[in-house]
Amino acid sequence: MAVTSSRSLLRQDAPVTLWPSPKSSGDKGLALRLSSYIMNADQSVAASYRFARRISRQSGSNFYRSFWLLPPPKRDAMVALYAFARITDDVGDCGEPTALRTRWLDWWRHTTALNLMGDSESQTITLPDLPDAKGSQWMEVLPAKANAVLPAIRHAAARYQIPSRYLLEIIDGVLADQQKTRFDTYEQLEHYCYLVASAVGLACLHIWEFNEPLPTEAAIDCGLAFQMTNVLRDIAEDARRGRIYLPRQHYQQHGLCEDDLLHPRADDRLLCLIQDEIQRAKKLFNSGWGVWDSLSDDGRPMFSMMWRTYRRLLTRIEENPSAVVSRRICLSAVDRLGLGVQHFLPMRFRRMPVPPIEIQTR
Repeated sequence: MAVTSSRSLLRQDAPVTLWPSPKSSGDKGLALRLSSYIMNADQSVAASYRFARRISRQSGSNFYRSFWLLPPPKRDAMVALYAFARITDDVGDCGEPTALRTRWLDWWRHTTALNLMGDSESQTITLPDLPDAKGSQWMEVLPAKANAVLPAIRHAAARYQIPSRYLLEIIDGVLADQQKTRFDTYEQLEHYCYLVASAVGLACLHIWEFNEPLPTEAAIDCGLAFQMTNVLRDIAEDARRGRIYLPRQHYQQHGLCEDDLLHPRADDRLLCLIQDEIQRAKKLFNSGWGVWDSLSDDGRPMFSMMWRTYRRLLTRIEENPSAVVSRRICLSAVDRLGLGVQHFLPMRFRRMPVPPIEIQTR
């Protein structure tokens, strides 16, 4: 099947046309005004993408390098998406009181929704005065970042037809983190993982482009697999922050209580729980690979690198599950170099097993 076309109002390889061209060259005044308007719009979007690139570079994320596996227009869109998510996370993680962070995120969600609809794209974004926020640097930082990043995310969403729902759900995920630090059931954890990971993945799919229909179930499972890997990796770090992401339903089945997760020890009960969650994550990874068959050719390398990176991390956790109670398990430099070589060298990438060996040997 043919790859889904980007039926976009704004084309990367053409001027950003927000107004129709004059029907007659006789009205030179109108032509000049429209030309000036379009030029300013182009400059605003270009500046916004430059800002997004700075945010992405400064983050230190390994995945910023994987953006270079994409052609330039898709790379720019990924940079915009990453910067949008990074700013959202920063608001949620700032040191202000929870109630204030929640109000800012609510404002950020409302502002993003309006901008994606085009209702306030020509207006300077401001943050309402909040008496309890006086003196906070975020009163200036947040609207400045909003003005800087929203033109790029709006442009990318229009070009690649990213549904607004997914972008707003990214904010909903950070909002959920402000309100809930425990999960009673696996279904509750699944919903949280959907917001913070699967929604991002579904937005990525639109940028990478895919064959119809959208592989929704596989994409959701892939996001769940990634986030479950993060949950297992971060058991110790989350415990120090007073957070428990593993569902009560699961850890109680192993005779564990909340205090056992807040002060984790590598006893048989916890190790058995971790092994159960690893097996659950493996099944999600296997299902998530189904995205591959629907992806455009130039979207496959980045997807493969992300999938194989997280799957390798899960393998490292499985090899040493007791380590997660005291530290964050990371991929070694050798792991990262190997994955980079496999994906950035076309000849090596074409020789990689599809599906991956982890699925073939299950």
